Amino acid sequence: MAKFKYDAVIVGAGVAGALVAKELTAAGKKVLILEAGRAMGLANDDYRSYEVYKSYVEHYQSELIKIPNSPYPPNPNAPSSYATDDVPISAGAPDLVGYEVQTGPYPFMSSFLRQQGGTTLHWMADCPRLVPDDFRMQETYGVARDWPIGYDDLMQDYAKAEWEIGIAANVADQTFDGITFEPGYDYPMERMPQSYSDQWLGCQIGGMPIRIDDYEFFPEVVSLPVARNGIPRGFPLSDKARGFPWDDDDLVHEVEDKLYYRPRGAVGAPHVGLRCEGNSSCTPICPVQAKYSALKTLARLDTDLCEIRNQCVVSTLDLDENGRISRLNYLTYDAEGLPGKPGCLTAKIYVLAAHAIENAKIMLASGVANSSDQVGRNLMDHPYFMTWGLMPEKVGAFRGPGYTSGIPAFRNGRFREEWAAFRLDVGNWGWNFSAFSPGSDVQEMVQNNVVGKTLRASLADKVPRQLRLGFQIEQLPGPGNRVTISNEYRDSMGLHRPIVAYDVSDYTWDAMLKGIEISEQFWNKLKVKPEDRYHMGNNPGDSGMPTYREYKGTKLAFYGSGHIMGTHRMGSSPTDSVVNDCQRSWDHDNLYAIGCGSQPTVGTANPTPTAAALSFRSARDMLKRLQ
Repeated sequence: MAKFKYDAVIVGAGVAGALVAKELTAAGKKVLILEAGRAMGLANDDYRSYEVYKSYVEHYQSELIKIPNSPYPPNPNAPSSYATDDVPISAGAPDLVGYEVQTGPYPFMSSFLRQQGGTTLHWMADCPRLVPDDFRMQETYGVARDWPIGYDDLMQDYAKAEWEIGIAANVADQTFDGITFEPGYDYPMERMPQSYSDQWLGCQIGGMPIRIDDYEFFPEVVSLPVARNGIPRGFPLSDKARGFPWDDDDLVHEVEDKLYYRPRGAVGAPHVGLRCEGNSSCTPICPVQAKYSALKTLARLDTDLCEIRNQCVVSTLDLDENGRISRLNYLTYDAEGLPGKPGCLTAKIYVLAAHAIENAKIMLASGVANSSDQVGRNLMDHPYFMTWGLMPEKVGAFRGPGYTSGIPAFRNGRFREEWAAFRLDVGNWGWNFSAFSPGSDVQEMVQNNVVGKTLRASLADKVPRQLRLGFQIEQLPGPGNRVTISNEYRDSMGLHRPIVAYDVSDYTWDAMLKGIEISEQFWNKLKVKPEDRYHMGNNPGDSGMPTYREYKGTKLAFYGSGHIMGTHRMGSSPTDSVVNDCQRSWDHDNLYAIGCGSQPTVGTANPTPTAAALSFRSARDMLKRLQ
């Protein structure tokens, strides 16, 4: 039998790759992680250095346009997608701006980051679980498809993920729509305090009946689970005997008769970032690392068992005569960005953890794992739609993290037979994302000759009254929404650029209309004047947005949520899915494609906690096969 230096080679140093590496090395397995990007954005930078991290905070602060990837300088050898690359697509001509080749009919407006730590370097860190019906959409509502596993199959893995990532939430807030927890379980940290605007809105609309068509809802403003350090929760000392979820001794410490979760501070500065400080830049970068990123897991890996190589861009996978992956090929570049020597590696198992678009690109370039013709297909996001209004009184806008609460009443129900579910966020930052406040307010007032003390008084009156609602809308899988490649489009390393075709079905557009109806009922209850109510699509200038559309007589538009899913979905049969319920390829028993790309449907939850839970599930399968 051939001897291998590595039990597993993992492509991508994001959260999925980091968690699998953690589990494999804990079992004594030898692991290599290949990361296309730099350690922290510049060659020779040490991601374990807090000074390096602070340099990216400063870079973000100096950038004029605050987009998710703005803290991190562009890397031509491992290019990422940038929100500013999304421009209108002319008929019949692909958009060649940026890394992705956009072919429409709408631009795919969510970005990802190719760098050690992955997209957790710029995420908001909201971490709700999927609801049970999200796993059985076809069975329950006759749309989309069912997962090969159910909510109960992931319950313990959700818990492991929540403790590894460090989630602040209360179980009592999250028990709805069939979501259940193991007896005695709770999140490691107390929920983040709700903002003043959360509390104000909850008092105004909590429990009010909302009627849409034949459906009735009773919304409540509920705290969001977030991967940000808060107040550690205490548990009875006797719970330690359960052995779950305290599988790492450094996660808890004993104080008198209780166990308390130990928050993880900044990498390189463990006493920094132990509590969220409300810096209000969660997306993209927390100045003190109170927010989780995969760097925190990577920094704790056993360096005797896990090697991390940056600036290694995987090109293809080779097959042997038995249909197994026999070799991984990659290209390197040096500190100056100049190409280095190509390399190749062998291992017992190969794990693609490079995010949904990059995983698909590697498999397509290699001609592997695609007997079902589903690699690259079923690309999904959560189209993000917004409404906003000017409240009759001050509600404390622009305080604290971007979101601390949401309204989950519309995440599940019989209405999903007709239109998409959505998770409704309550924004703490006024109209910043929707109307670019407060800068746009200043500009408008100055143009109307409002200056001096009058300007300050007017801003002090208007800005604190701003309230924005965000609708994170479900999208159904569709074979036409896909990632492909062509020899016509190559990057600076000579590797394929992803070609993205993206559309949104009426199922999702209809949900935007329902969002307007719901908002109107809220605004009526809150006594918002008709002239002070807005939604995406009907604002001046929205007609120039690349996602603008007049739908059923209403002007609409949307953004991306940054939730890139699909492209190598899991399933129960090799005829219509890429991987099985453990994210192992149907076609090659030593290949795994893990992460958000495996999700058959998206529900209304941010995908990272589900991807993390699936990573723990996959790691157990890998360990069985490595026996």
